[in-house]
Amino acid sequence: MNHSTTLLDIVDEILDYADEDEHRLAGALASLDPAIRSELLISDLLNAYQVYIYAFREVPSEMIIDRLLLEPASSLVKGAFLEEIELSELFFMIEGETPAVQIRCGSDIIATMKGKGAHKAARQYALEHV
Repeated sequence: MNHSTTLLDIVDEILDYADEDEHRLAGALASLDPAIRSELLISDLLNAYQVYIYAFREVPSEMIIDRLLLEPASSLVKGAFLEEIELSELFFMIEGETPAVQIRCGSDIIATMKGKGAHKAARQYALEHV
């Protein structure tokens, strides 16, 4: 990134390129310098849904999309609510560049799944163990 280019300029360029196509957006984010990408993944310049698409390369349910669209990516440091399963709640997080889904029961953290399959693994765990 040169000195005159800002994160906002980069995001504007990426969003123009992606033009509402989630897979193009994920690809554009993946092509960025890792340091810049890490900053963007927890910034207020993207929303949590855009980061979810980049992290998992899959489109979640409409309810989850609606929730994540309303959350800035900066909320992913502490976790953005995804869904409730049985007595637990699943929260999407970013740790560095690693996606994670935390299973919580009230204020207790039950388990944290990490990586590309974290959401599916967390759903399965919640269904079987909580």
